[in-house]
Amino acid sequence: MKKHLLIPFLSLVLSLASAGTAAAEIKIGTVDMKKIFESFWRTKEAETRMSETRASLKRDIDERMEKRKILQDSIEKLNDEVKKPELAETTRQKKMKERDDKIVEWQTMMRELQQYQAEKEKQLADQTLRIRNNIVDEILVIVKAKTDSENYDLVFDSSGFSINNVPVVITAKASYDFTKEIVEKLNATRPKSTTPEPEAPVAPVAPKPKK
Repeated sequence: MKKHLLIPFLSLVLSLASAGTAAAEIKIGTVDMKKIFESFWRTKEAETRMSETRASLKRDIDERMEKRKILQDSIEKLNDEVKKPELAETTRQKKMKERDDKIVEWQTMMRELQQYQAEKEKQLADQTLRIRNNIVDEILVIVKAKTDSENYDLVFDSSGFSINNVPVVITAKASYDFTKEIVEKLNATRPKSTTPEPEAPVAPVAPKPKK
């Protein structure tokens, strides 16, 4: 449902709920999806993994940039040499040819670097979106399980905003919110670390004073 239709829809639902003594009471809940997402252990794990991937990509690109810089310095050096008036013409032509070949190599290197960087950044963006969607889907499974088991009629995301940048849930009773419960259920799925905790260091025994 589009966000700009949400408020009129909610008003209609509440009107129907209050119409007539036979109308059933509507059970409403709220969750803070932003808080749930940020508190979920899978999110934190994914952020760490993606940070490592980005750092690795940056190192790779920096290495390629360094090679490009070395080649550029070589071109500038050759360019300075061919301008020397005392240089023999045959040597000048040879150095000009070497310089021009390096310029072509530099241009090719730049194109490849730009293409490589664009492809890697797109892969990272796609991977980030895919991971985010998977995490959101996993959260929604837990939320839906609760709403189904406890017969909720409506559940709103209290962190959401309308098309006018106004909170979708302007105010709600604290008793409606079950964010904490969802976070606890999600984080209960975190596997226990197989790495044994280091033993606490044993305090040295003070020497007995000499008599």
